[in-house]
Amino acid sequence: MAIWPGDFEGILAEAQKGDGDAFAAIWRAFHPPLHRYLRVVANPVCEDAAAETWYQVVKHLRGFHGGEAAFQGWLYMIARNRVVDWKRSMVRHPETLVGLTFNESGATSDDPAEIFDERTSTDAALALIATLPFDQAEAVMLRTVSGLSVSMAAQIMGRSPGSVRVLCHRGLRQLANYTADDAAKSHLVV
Repeated sequence: MAIWPGDFEGILAEAQKGDGDAFAAIWRAFHPPLHRYLRVVANPVCEDAAAETWYQVVKHLRGFHGGEAAFQGWLYMIARNRVVDWKRSMVRHPETLVGLTFNESGATSDDPAEIFDERTSTDAALALIATLPFDQAEAVMLRTVSGLSVSMAAQIMGRSPGSVRVLCHRGLRQLANYTADDAAKSHLVV
């Protein structure tokens, strides 16, 4: 994930001192995968959850100690806590929310067609993952999409590493079945 040449700790130290450019570099590296995770596990409030997550990061950044992997785990733990808070709130105070979309194309090209294709395929993949049972979707997002280690995903989810592996495996197998079913259907239509 590192977009900086092996000096995450240096950039983090500068961000902890209040350097806006250093914090912006961290945000640019970690926000797109965090946002994709939140789109799957808390779609109606993903923007609010992301904003609250980054607010908590800014608020507590000076007290953080660790490397890039530890920071990523800490970030996702904060995000997951925001999602849990939102779910508890929805049980107590149900409401209908209107969602907004976030332009996270991340495309490496300036070609509008390529950006559209990439965005469409990303949206389709995230929508497909969101159809999985919540625990499987979360495991797939943390492990496969966000690239967290099994132990870090287990810590974030409050589960054992073995259960995270099983949830991820089941989710990926279900996704493979979905795509195999779609492929079979497309061959039948001539």
